[in-house]
Amino acid sequence: MIVVSDYRGYRIEVEAIKAEGAAADGRYHADVRMRRLFSQDKPIVERVTCFKLTPDLAEHAGELWARRWVDYKGACVQRE
Repeated sequence: MIVVSDYRGYRIEVEAIKAEGAAADGRYHADVRMRRLFSQDKPIVERVTCFKLTPDLAEHAGELWARRWVDYKGACVQRE
């Protein structure tokens, strides 16, 4: 599990999960949870489909995806 405690006002948690199905063949995806710091908003939870060979690679891909999401969409979220 990778935890980034503060990336541009968001906390990012990434956990590798084993992919299911015949095409998976022992590969991994990543579950990503992002939450705005000091906010009562619900966390954003996504599954990043990446079919990586190891859990470490899947977690790294999920972290990269989450950072890109924050860079692109995090700045557009309405703040009260």
